[in-house]
Amino acid sequence: MLFLITLVIVLFLSGCKVSIMSKSYRCVDCHKEVSIVSKHEDLSCRDCHLGVEPAKTKKEAHTNLFKEFTVEKIESLCQRCHSQEVKLYKESSHYHYKRELQSILRGFNIKLKIHDFSDLVNLKGDPSTREGLLLDFLKRRCLTCHIWSKGENYAQTSRERGCFSCHKPHSLTKPKEETCLSCHYSTRIGWDYYGLFPHNWALDYRSPFIEGDFPARPFGIEAYNLTPDIHKMKGLTCLNCHSKEEVMYGKKGKTCYDCHKKMNPLLFHNPLVMKKIRCEACHSNYLLQDRLKICSLESSIDFEEKINLMIQESREIEDIFTEYLKGNKVQLNMTDKFNGEVKEGIWFCTLSDRQFTQITLGRDEKGRICVLREETLIIKANNYELRGAFRQCKTVHSIGRGDLFRAFKLINDLNQR
Repeated sequence: MLFLITLVIVLFLSGCKVSIMSKSYRCVDCHKEVSIVSKHEDLSCRDCHLGVEPAKTKKEAHTNLFKEFTVEKIESLCQRCHSQEVKLYKESSHYHYKRELQSILRGFNIKLKIHDFSDLVNLKGDPSTREGLLLDFLKRRCLTCHIWSKGENYAQTSRERGCFSCHKPHSLTKPKEETCLSCHYSTRIGWDYYGLFPHNWALDYRSPFIEGDFPARPFGIEAYNLTPDIHKMKGLTCLNCHSKEEVMYGKKGKTCYDCHKKMNPLLFHNPLVMKKIRCEACHSNYLLQDRLKICSLESSIDFEEKINLMIQESREIEDIFTEYLKGNKVQLNMTDKFNGEVKEGIWFCTLSDRQFTQITLGRDEKGRICVLREETLIIKANNYELRGAFRQCKTVHSIGRGDLFRAFKLINDLNQR
């Protein structure tokens, strides 16, 4: 009798075990936080990530799993259904960044055979030469806003690569305003639309304590609240003016005249004057800019001396100082944002004259009066010092009702020409 009872118990337990081990799981059984919405809801996890589904174990499910996607891999996935979009978006400045990249090289008076951003992925930055020094700085500290980078690792500036930079994975919907701001923040054109101006990096110029601590820094630095752009106050978003054709395909964007067709021509808004002046020359309220930035490649650092500059919109710099303050051993390394290579040394920067009050006027390539951004960038390493000087007309996004005194000054200047 005891034998039969024991046998029944063993068979019952064996059956239970077989039942558990024979159950198959789907990806969403473990990854409950992931859900695909909109028109892509028919996609399965395997369509992008491969792996095995359903599976009995985690090891089986993760066989040949794709977790980290390169730009090229993402493009190959998207073009299965969106071949035309993938082809056309390579013509946009958000993809190649040609004009901006060439402007940087001209500013430093350095000639490099770089066609667009994709050329930087495999190029090595060698700080022992002037050209290599600039490359190293661009790849490890400067160019964090591009589709080959995952951005600075803060709440509002971290993102994925390639198409997923704007079309967030799993949701895959149209970009929202916060998506644009993951790149267009700080002194870049974009934050001014919301009336935001970044604080200086030095501790004495940053936000006061709130209940004993600094306020949250979802963009890596605190911000002042200035007057938003008048179009923002009227309820317009980024995509109301910057269409898919402009952002993705590099087509010509909207101009002020597309909406403001009825203007009083009697005083200032007459065709003769408007051909010589860009709208923002009179209507911009302020311009966000860093007049001087100095960056040095450091292989050792006096943490106590530099502690007041640990917040400088670089997550890697901040994390190094944070570990030091915890008493942990730190290594001065910084990542190549294009290929993920970790290299020795960090680019530590200082600011002089971060400001928004001074508006300087200049002329664009068509001879029209514009709002001019003037900046100087100095980079140093291994007894090299490179000085970059930049003077660029900017389409400022701090538009208001206009400065009448500035308008009359412009008229006077035009009459004297």
